[in-house]
Amino acid sequence: MKHDTQGVGSRTTRMGQAVWRLWVALLLACVGTHGTCADVLTHQYDDARTGANRDERLLAPANVTPATFGRLFAYQVDGPVFGQPLSVSDIAGPDGKSRTLVFVTTAANSVYAFDANGGQDAVIWHRTLTRLPDGTEADIRGIWSTPVIDRASGTLYVVAGFKDGERLRFVAHALDLASGRDRTGSPVLVTGEVTVDSQRIAFAPTENRMAMQRAGLALAGGKLVIAFGGDFFEGWIIALDKNDLREPSSAHCTTCTSRVTSISGVDYLDEKCTFVGPAGGVWQAGRAPAVDPDGQVYFFTGNKAHAILKGCPIPPGVNACSNCAAGQSCICEGVGSPKVCRGPDTCIANSSLDGRSFDTHDALVRLDPRQGLEVTGWFRPDNWNIAGPEGLEINDLDLGSAGPVLVPGSTKLIGAGKQGVMYLLEGAPRRGDCMSTARDDCLGPRGTNPLQSFPIAPAPPAPNQYYRHVFGGPVLWMRPQDEGGPLVYVWREHDHLRAFRLPDRFENCGEGHPPTCESWARSGDYIAHHPGGMLSLSSNGSEASSGIVWAPTVQSPGGPGKLLAFRALPRTEAPDSLEKLWDSDDCAGDMPEAGSGFIPPAVVNGRVYLATQAGTVVVYGAIERRECARPEAPLLPPTLQF
Repeated sequence: MKHDTQGVGSRTTRMGQAVWRLWVALLLACVGTHGTCADVLTHQYDDARTGANRDERLLAPANVTPATFGRLFAYQVDGPVFGQPLSVSDIAGPDGKSRTLVFVTTAANSVYAFDANGGQDAVIWHRTLTRLPDGTEADIRGIWSTPVIDRASGTLYVVAGFKDGERLRFVAHALDLASGRDRTGSPVLVTGEVTVDSQRIAFAPTENRMAMQRAGLALAGGKLVIAFGGDFFEGWIIALDKNDLREPSSAHCTTCTSRVTSISGVDYLDEKCTFVGPAGGVWQAGRAPAVDPDGQVYFFTGNKAHAILKGCPIPPGVNACSNCAAGQSCICEGVGSPKVCRGPDTCIANSSLDGRSFDTHDALVRLDPRQGLEVTGWFRPDNWNIAGPEGLEINDLDLGSAGPVLVPGSTKLIGAGKQGVMYLLEGAPRRGDCMSTARDDCLGPRGTNPLQSFPIAPAPPAPNQYYRHVFGGPVLWMRPQDEGGPLVYVWREHDHLRAFRLPDRFENCGEGHPPTCESWARSGDYIAHHPGGMLSLSSNGSEASSGIVWAPTVQSPGGPGKLLAFRALPRTEAPDSLEKLWDSDDCAGDMPEAGSGFIPPAVVNGRVYLATQAGTVVVYGAIERRECARPEAPLLPPTLQF
């Protein structure tokens, strides 16, 4: 395989040639039939969504320094990249050569397979998905999620969005890894329906009631799991047979029950008076649903919404979301822009008359794809519908900005959302037959959850005290108990990167109300803006000297961004500090063209792949030793400085 002379060669100066040759040899050794490359087949590396690649043998704190690590080259693509790059080794290309391929998708509905080593012939294949399954063309709306790869069958699954008249369409493809051609039975329109009190409700997004397919795809129980959300729409999970996408789908809708049995007969489809609702979307800042060893899927949902336009009647209701006198109806006078009012149905989780369906917004939800996406467990924080600054619904502080992480080797899971509160939950099946209903969550022993919940850090100083959101979610480095146990890393907006110990439960926790748990270590760097750091971790197993936390951040969509790297374990002389190893601001030429939005980097086989919204994937890795000077003028606005 040809090494990318335009990439590494043009950016390097001096390094011990023996060390350099060893590095390159290790990097190239993974390409052949007997190679040793790691693969990245799914969002955040594994089904548990730990965000940790524990098979990284090349990158370590000792060699990730401004002098020895930097930008190598960039893949050029035809639009913004909203999915995490994936990587698969030992793929025979059209020319018969075996390669490690990097897969990238774009908002232009393109799928690229690149040679991991770059070069002038880096594009191995490229597909632009422009047609619906019946062959008709439709307006492209983009690929917004991370695909998922089935290594055994050599198949990449991807969902492309289209606008067909007033309807939004989503098309699932099963592509051959080596050629990009559609497999038998591909592509198909993504469709589904649920039944609430004998009324069928179809998955039917439109230009006004817009669905977004942001959460990464997942494979579970033989199914391709696809999640949808949208402020004007419900949350949907749709499962297709991964071996034949044409087979009938199964579906779960988070708030379709409210469309049938909401209080006072609220009509969520009345566009004359209903501005938004019922919502409860699944987006998780792009994180894919987690999958446990039994094939059940876990995800967080967003807040419900019943927003009424000015001049329309607000239904009667008595709760924290009512804008009328107790128990009365009134006319919306409107606040904000556009002029709207909150309806009381926002603070209610409705149930169907037959008890078989119920709203699952603002919650952790567990579904079984093998049983038609039956709800097998759920958890909703007690403060979801209360009044005051900590009420999740009325303050848009829902869980749905991030996704849960399953703790491998246990039945526990962790997660955090917009309130900036970390949850530790027990997900063990309840003894006996437990059927989830609106009154029985069936998640862990009765009354167990949450095992722990605490603010990740104090609220930011005024006027930013509201902005303590977590996007994407924490990452988890599994380490043996005799080495200190698992470590959880999270970077909330308006905060430092923080590490917490999780031997069984979170350590250093007080008994106050609300309880507090002190972080074990933190960075000196502070992100004073949205969305905080979108984390990824690399290590060689649990080896202490190998752990690195990678953190890109961006100031605004499509705006400037940067990539940082931190030592995952503190030095002995600074036991509470996460040392910064590397910063893309440090050396001229290392900066990405733009920020990466909500996308964590993919770290694999000595390379760091950073997707950007400027139509590039920037590739970082080892360089020959150089003299590095920080640019004279700041490359970022002052508000993005650390």
